[in-house]
Amino acid sequence: MAGVRSMGTKLFQNTGTSESPTWTAIAHLTSIGEIGLETDEIDVTDLDSPNNFKEFIAGTKDAGSIDIAGNVVGDANVATLYALANAGTVEGFKVEFPTLTGQDTPATWEFDSYLASFKEGESSTDSLRTFTGSLRVSGAPTFTPATVASA
Repeated sequence: MAGVRSMGTKLFQNTGTSESPTWTAIAHLTSIGEIGLETDEIDVTDLDSPNNFKEFIAGTKDAGSIDIAGNVVGDANVATLYALANAGTVEGFKVEFPTLTGQDTPATWEFDSYLASFKEGESSTDSLRTFTGSLRVSGAPTFTPATVASA
């Protein structure tokens, strides 16, 4: 297989509780940005470092931000996302990838974040109403691989 299409990938917000999640889709997205982590570096170079090379150790990890973009289809998604950005509260989110043939469950990323930015796009002649936003991840995201159907 040469690759897997991303069409059908969805972003959900947990509108329930952490003990009993209720996943509500954020509709009409056109893109969901990169998900992962970066590790800060700590320079531990000293005057005894061998061969005149800098030395480093791993520092703290940062899951960064996940940019989103979408189309405005009615004002419900604008109102929901604006309220999330205005509240600034950390919420549960999940990105779910399409289930492939032979899989029982899809691969997912789950993470806590707040909507750090939300903007409705520019309006001009012959344009579509759009929006962008940025989810600032708080803590470690969790990746769950898809499960394969048992034979």
